[in-house]
Amino acid sequence: MNRRTYAALVMTTGAVALLAGCSLPDGPAGVVVAKAQRTPPASATRPYFLTVRTADGDRKDFQVYIDDFDSCSIGERYPACTKS
Repeated sequence: MNRRTYAALVMTTGAVALLAGCSLPDGPAGVVVAKAQRTPPASATRPYFLTVRTADGDRKDFQVYIDDFDSCSIGERYPACTKS
């Protein structure tokens, strides 16, 4: 198998996985205390993260989609802030 065939196979497999309904798990309920983009803005796909403080006082980091990242500000309650 040459490089082009291998690259096409890898890209096709990745696209099929995305279209198969892979989604991010929901984060825990709590108050948003931090927001972060974990890679440089120049990358094609940036993961977005929220940090919440749960009712028992723990801090939890989890990945979210950009829409949820943009909808939730520090101090708001998650997941209520995603339901605009």
